[in-house]
Amino acid sequence: MPESDKLKSLLYILTGALFVLVLLDKSMGNKNISSPGQESPSFFSKFNTIGKTNPLSPSASENKGKQTHEQVMDQAEDEILTELMQNGENSSEEVSSDSNDPEEMFIPIVEMPKSGPSGPSPKIRLDHSPGEIKLYFLKFYGKGNKSHSRLVQLKRKFDHGDKILFILKELTKGPSADEKTQGVLNALPNRMEYSKEYSVENGVLKLYLGPDFEAGAGPELLKDRVDQICYSILENSDLRGIRLFINGKQVRSLGGVGLPIPEVLTKNPRKIATL
Repeated sequence: MPESDKLKSLLYILTGALFVLVLLDKSMGNKNISSPGQESPSFFSKFNTIGKTNPLSPSASENKGKQTHEQVMDQAEDEILTELMQNGENSSEEVSSDSNDPEEMFIPIVEMPKSGPSGPSPKIRLDHSPGEIKLYFLKFYGKGNKSHSRLVQLKRKFDHGDKILFILKELTKGPSADEKTQGVLNALPNRMEYSKEYSVENGVLKLYLGPDFEAGAGPELLKDRVDQICYSILENSDLRGIRLFINGKQVRSLGGVGLPIPEVLTKNPRKIATL
């Protein structure tokens, strides 16, 4: 149940309990009158300042002594209800403001690609035409506990050759000196090994990497490395996904922490920055 609904339910319960106490006090107040014209002190009489910015003045207190017992009880009831309503509204505002933190870190989970219609998959041919290539590197935003990484989109000119190998080569080289001065980083190892003998089967790329791809990295850095590879390759092709092989064997977990990954890697939902 949402936090705001819980607060409303608690407010209704407190209001119901308040009415019961008011009725009990009224019934007891009518029976406990010490002498004609003199009213017994009420439990709720001490609430004469609830819900007010300033307490009652001495003259107001004297005038209240001239009111009937029912009038005093009604006034106390209105003040308590007002205070409860104000507290409920303030609590709801605090909850909603905390849940809408724009700098909240979000680490997506890698998911399998959606299965297409039944039947043989169309054969996908890689397009190696010259043009502009979108590469993805890393940049950190925020400070302290609010610090989080985002993918940064950079562009490279592709003239000729094999597009997949060109992308892997540029990712290994990392950002340029000018891009580094703007805070762009590379999550991939400086000497990432990869095989030129890749293959495509049913629209899925079989990519063969060396053991350094998963070395010396924690869960967040491993996810950044996977996202750099997936975004850079899948954004520039019609491939459905990537099967990752390390040392010639397909992997389902990465690093010493054993970060689980699916059989077919796809692009995770990430916030993308551009320079």
